[in-house]
Amino acid sequence: MRLAVHMTAPILSDAAMAGHAQPTLLSHDAAGAAIKPFQCQIPDRVLMDLRRRLAETRWPDLLPGTTWEYGADVGTVSLLAHYWQNGYDWRAAEAHINRFAQFITEIDGQTIHFIHVRSPRANAIPLMLIHGWPGSIVEFLALIEPLTNPKDASTPAFDVTIPSLPGFGFSGPTRSRGWDTLRMAKAFVILMDRLGYARYGVQGGDWGSVIAQQMAHLAPTHVIGIHLNYAQYWDEKRSSFYHLQSDEPQTAAYALTDSPVGWLAWLAVKFQDLTDHDGDFLHAVDRDTFLTDVTLYWVTGTVGSSMRIYREHQLSGGDSTLPPIQTPIGHAVFPKEAFASPERWIEQRYNVVQRSEMPRGGHFAALEQPDLLLEDVRLFFAKVN
Repeated sequence: MRLAVHMTAPILSDAAMAGHAQPTLLSHDAAGAAIKPFQCQIPDRVLMDLRRRLAETRWPDLLPGTTWEYGADVGTVSLLAHYWQNGYDWRAAEAHINRFAQFITEIDGQTIHFIHVRSPRANAIPLMLIHGWPGSIVEFLALIEPLTNPKDASTPAFDVTIPSLPGFGFSGPTRSRGWDTLRMAKAFVILMDRLGYARYGVQGGDWGSVIAQQMAHLAPTHVIGIHLNYAQYWDEKRSSFYHLQSDEPQTAAYALTDSPVGWLAWLAVKFQDLTDHDGDFLHAVDRDTFLTDVTLYWVTGTVGSSMRIYREHQLSGGDSTLPPIQTPIGHAVFPKEAFASPERWIEQRYNVVQRSEMPRGGHFAALEQPDLLLEDVRLFFAKVN
């Protein structure tokens, strides 16, 4: 599935921009790369096709008396699929995303989509927020307003940039081999320079954590600090999906690109495993927000290309390519994070100036506990700015 939405960048209307301070963008950088306004508008035919596929799902059987023991629970997935087909409103989600100023630019031959909202405060701290897999820009939407325009005058304010990773969402599928985390980090350093920022912070979890670290290594005089809610990486190889997506993402892409329920189930089990909940991940993450994340991959045709980050990371040398860095680190430790590294190891590798033990939350911190993450980000960057 390839959509014209990636190839066009309609000018944002005044109504779409109302209520949000808009960035003063450089129209070109030294290399002459244009930055164009963007709005998402998925064609009706794509949404009609999605509903048709959902209606024609061929369901697997389920062993009596089982739920999540063998993988994604059929009962949970069937209820989600029914709501996805008959109740979920992508157009409402699309309108919500379009409330924020979005842009596209080309870096290293790849389209990069990003949200960019400046604070009305002159002393705002530039901050990039980076998602991972199976996350997206949707994770950070609730943080934009409190970061850019806090109610308390004594609270730090931020200019916020939220890119879609190459191969993800509105950045579209990657067009060449080699889009590992280091190449993404280089692209995001260029993006921040293209936006006119000489000093800025970075926040990330999951793959965003790895990319943030590499940005700090690539641009130590520009990155003032990185805030991580995922500072470890080796234990993730224990996961079966990590092995599959690292070894043969293209094989999995055939099924997951063709079947929306297959894709829904693939993400549902990840959220069930990785969030802090009472037995149902939908008690930790809002149902519509979860489905917006699922749908964003589907309608942009990036289900398969997003999984390639695992293969590219492995081919580039994997975790052995991550060097120790001296940039100040803020580490938010959420209790239900999937993998935990020894604190001693983290302190040996990182310049940790703030470590926060959170009372609740899991891998998707920005979705599960946005207020806790928000306050920790504010506290950290107030120290290092």
